[in-house]
Amino acid sequence: MRMRIFLNFALPLIVLAAAAQAQVVVVSSASFRPNQPVAAGSIAAAFGTFPGVESVKAEIKPLPKELGGVRVAVNGIECPLFYVSNSQINFQMPAALQPGIYEVRVTAGSSVQTGAVSVMSAAPGLYTFFNTGSPPQGAVLNEDGVTVNSESTPERRGRLVSLFGTGPGRFTQAVADGAPAPLTPLIRTVTDPVVYIAGVPAQVEFSGLTPTAVGLWQINVRIPDFTFIRGRVPVVVFVDGVDSNEVSIHVAP
Repeated sequence: MRMRIFLNFALPLIVLAAAAQAQVVVVSSASFRPNQPVAAGSIAAAFGTFPGVESVKAEIKPLPKELGGVRVAVNGIECPLFYVSNSQINFQMPAALQPGIYEVRVTAGSSVQTGAVSVMSAAPGLYTFFNTGSPPQGAVLNEDGVTVNSESTPERRGRLVSLFGTGPGRFTQAVADGAPAPLTPLIRTVTDPVVYIAGVPAQVEFSGLTPTAVGLWQINVRIPDFTFIRGRVPVVVFVDGVDSNEVSIHVAP
């Protein structure tokens, strides 16, 4: 199955407001939930004011630990960087961190700014393709692994969709920070998520790292075959009792 990677770089106003009260504010790069923990090994976003930093995306894998003159360290561990700008930095949390509260240090040239991040064992977040609508459209592929799920390209009941997110907790095999997940063997989550589509528990057929991507969680889940599930319907995921943000998918009539 071919995979496409969606990393949501949108900046919600609620996060911007939080950033005004601290040097560095860290949230999940998928859910952008303010004042919420993130998971070790997940993709996080640091918000703040980083003067002189130009917008740069990482073009190599393993991901670099310095990008555009920027370095990020959590508890003294330097982090792989996806993207940097003068207001937002996307990076991978160190996988070795245990639950707790840690210092975040952003170094950009001669400027050093700090903040704190709370880490827990699982903090699921789902990426969105557009931040419009309620709930917003999820970053979801249809069963063919190529077609983006949308209003004009819905998937049928009983077929698979692939959700993309971050923060599911531990995996069956360790992957070095910043390194892409291998094609074989598939790296699965230790805990299977519980997925609700339109409020109905859905069958999960795979939960793990997306091959060739860094830190990206993929859930292949089958849309329940109930006639009332049609149109734009909500999706939410639970891991170890912790809920994700809610997104939506489109189901054919």
